[in-house]
Amino acid sequence: MQIRLEGIGKRFHKEWIFRNVSLLFDDLGKYALIGNNGSGKSTLLQLISSIGIPTEGKIDYFTNGASVEIENCVNYFSFCAPYQELPEELTGKELFDFHFNFREKLIDFDSKSFFNLVQLEKQENKQVKYFSSGMKQRMKLGLCILTKAEAYFLDEPTTNLDKNGMNWYNHLLDQYLTNKLLIVSSNIEEEYRICDTIINITDYKPKQ
Repeated sequence: MQIRLEGIGKRFHKEWIFRNVSLLFDDLGKYALIGNNGSGKSTLLQLISSIGIPTEGKIDYFTNGASVEIENCVNYFSFCAPYQELPEELTGKELFDFHFNFREKLIDFDSKSFFNLVQLEKQENKQVKYFSSGMKQRMKLGLCILTKAEAYFLDEPTTNLDKNGMNWYNHLLDQYLTNKLLIVSSNIEEEYRICDTIINITDYKPKQ
């Protein structure tokens, strides 16, 4: 998949967060969005992934040379962010079944294999509300990365993960996303070490 931004800008109230963002994200590329806290990294990632709407400019999506309408992008994208909420009344197994009832798996696995892979063995029947913050982040990352998609968007992906969790996360990227378009929003180098193109959002902040 290719994603093309032309003159993208985002304004909150009367303040422009960024303007004149023109970028091309290529098939199989690995990109990192970096910048100071509050600079607009997450906002730009949400715009690129069709979650948000830009104040100005346009974003075009293409797969196999054909244009993709924005309302159909959900079928091609997989997104993970620490501010995403999980349905806490469901058990881990119920959440797994619910998610993959709507989305196709990246590889063939059952729920037991999935929970082993995300290092949540024996947690299938526990309600999500009893998961720790780190367990929830593992669940979100696992569901995101193991969903079949053409583009993956990760916002501060190792939030609430310890050093072992950071190593596990990087192993998932190396094993499953080397041949996928990946965009990571982060200020932690280890989170985007797989990325070969670095985009600093502060380069697009309007001068006062």
